Amino acid sequence: MPDPLFFREAGAQDAFAQDVPGGTAQQYGHLPESLRTDTGSSVFPGNLIAYDFTEVEGTDDLHHAEGILKDSMERTARVFGADKSYYLVNGSTSGNLIGVSAICPLNGELIVARNCHRSVFHALELRNITPHFVYPDFDRDFGIFGGVSPEAVEELFRKYPGSSGVVITSPTYEGVVSDIQAIAEVCHRHGAVLFVDEAHGAHFGLVESSGFPESAVKCGADLSVQSAHKTLIGLTQTAFLHMKSSLVDVGKIERFIDIYETSSPSYPMMISLDACTGMVFDEGEEVFGSWAETLRLFDEKIASLRHFRVLCHGGDTPEDHGFFDFDKSKLLVNCRNTHLNGESFMEIMRERFGFELEMQLSQNALAMTGPGDDRQQILRFAEALLTLDREEEKRGDDYWDCSEGSHSKSHALSHQLSFDFSDCSEGALCKLELRESESENECVEGQDSRENSCSCFDKVGTKQKDVDPEIKENSREVPGSGTDYMSLMSIELCQAVTIQHAVEAESESVDISEAAGRISAEYVYCYPPGVPLLVPGETLDQRCVAGLLELLGKGYRLHFTKSGQYSKDIVCLKAFDKR
Repeated sequence: MPDPLFFREAGAQDAFAQDVPGGTAQQYGHLPESLRTDTGSSVFPGNLIAYDFTEVEGTDDLHHAEGILKDSMERTARVFGADKSYYLVNGSTSGNLIGVSAICPLNGELIVARNCHRSVFHALELRNITPHFVYPDFDRDFGIFGGVSPEAVEELFRKYPGSSGVVITSPTYEGVVSDIQAIAEVCHRHGAVLFVDEAHGAHFGLVESSGFPESAVKCGADLSVQSAHKTLIGLTQTAFLHMKSSLVDVGKIERFIDIYETSSPSYPMMISLDACTGMVFDEGEEVFGSWAETLRLFDEKIASLRHFRVLCHGGDTPEDHGFFDFDKSKLLVNCRNTHLNGESFMEIMRERFGFELEMQLSQNALAMTGPGDDRQQILRFAEALLTLDREEEKRGDDYWDCSEGSHSKSHALSHQLSFDFSDCSEGALCKLELRESESENECVEGQDSRENSCSCFDKVGTKQKDVDPEIKENSREVPGSGTDYMSLMSIELCQAVTIQHAVEAESESVDISEAAGRISAEYVYCYPPGVPLLVPGETLDQRCVAGLLELLGKGYRLHFTKSGQYSKDIVCLKAFDKR
């Protein structure tokens, strides 16, 4: 069994220097039959601890790379089409902190997609940045966010010309891809930077024939972060930060890498990052081609579904939803036309079919596939859907409305796991997530939605102003019969103060039912997906309060960062005595 590329016989000093590394499928571990060997995992033959080095002679220093790590990251940049690529061992979370901090000064302004991961909001908090939120389009059919439109970004630059850049998530957790090229052109016309959280798109742009979307940096983004452990073969916590720009200060990027990345990076993690590059070099066409063919066969197999639906699969197309593009590696299963909800679907897939799924949140379920998945397991997942679909058919008119009183909870594994079940073949490598939107949406009281800025308060704690007469006309409409996570997040709330101010100012605990008109001092979210329902500094209105109470009543496991898990109280800025 050969050593990993990082420490082959040529020696550590030369390990990352090869333009085209030697290696085998077993070495990189991306083929199903070689996911594990008798001597250990495919990337780490033998004892993993044997590769747990520190910064000594011959192993290089990630924070001042001059040898094997420098050569490896340069090779990775060539593969991914970047000017520079950096290895991250604190996940895409650290990449978001680094990117946001590098492109926006302290107390600056950024245009930020409201469906970004919480780590983006944490970066805004740390830098005391004023966000101007851009809301993605909303897909009413599946009840999920779609892409961010270039027109919406252009409009916010018109309103907030002082914005240093734009931060968006593409692809979304569900696989929706925005028009990065058009958004980049908008940003660059305004002299601003585009930073894309592409955590779920590490496989983009690597093998054109596979049909996956193009990567953000190849479409004009200045910065992107990708999680190697999500859709490639990296260990958990491994990620890439790619830069392709003349607008980004390399010195600032590297300064914030020093701040946010551990000073003792894991060499096993970095070996696995290099292995991702090696896999693409050696067998990218074969591996990605097989992956794409597996997904084609999956589509063919599920074409007869009558009750369950899979987003942009089995005859459903991105055009049907108005998406710019879609990541076909994501299998978003919708249960709305069945007697199941996300939680019960997840339990059935685990108990009956041996699949441990990613997450459930309302009526949708996202199965994430990857280059290491066994084709037969993906097709077995399709068979499981067909089996449940036939059972729904037999129920005839006995369907019950699972949107009423359904219990949804976040339950996830952060990366793919394989399980051995006695009643199935080898176990599966699939993940699921659920979402739905059903809520009527009006504009926030006191907020001028045309300006996407706060007109509720002259200063914190003063009386609310009258409602702008044009607000209702400009409000976002999200139809449906009940509130759920995504529809509640679609409500445009007033950002009364910066996130940092709200988190650090004097605060008090308030019963949620009495919190209308108060300014939140904490985040509220489900994890996964880790996209906040409520951000510190946002003003709760009656719809937001009612929605939070409804979600808690339905069993949503909402995490309150100050009040605690599943709280009925919320921490808000302390009220001022207005006498």
